[in-house]
Amino acid sequence: MAVATAAILLGAAILLMRRGTSRHRWAGRLWVSAMTATATTSFGIRELGHGNLSWLHALSVYVLVGLALAVLAIRRGDVMAHRRQMMGLFTGLVIAGVAAVAVPGRTLSSAFAQMWHHDARPVAVMGGSEAGGAQQ
Repeated sequence: MAVATAAILLGAAILLMRRGTSRHRWAGRLWVSAMTATATTSFGIRELGHGNLSWLHALSVYVLVGLALAVLAIRRGDVMAHRRQMMGLFTGLVIAGVAAVAVPGRTLSSAFAQMWHHDARPVAVMGGSEAGGAQQ
């Protein structure tokens, strides 16, 4: 989740940068690395396919191929193809992130809902019965 969050933040920053600068290229390399890590680690997620590969893994393959095509496009000097590919990948990342948080029943949405509603039990501070102190 950390690399996906980094990819979202880096992608947003890249959109605000001037294109074609060395700063843009270095940030882009970091973004491609973060996206590659995000897509690659998704192959460890097997809960959607009951232990097997699922649509998530097909999407990950699509992302990996898209990243390769975008890098090849800019190396060939095809700026428009590079831009379209990168914008599509970034848009997909944002949509997937929103879906992971917003769709009820997903692990991430459940975790955020629990934090939002403060369902965690408070820890007693010195002197309370749960901390081993005397009853008042």
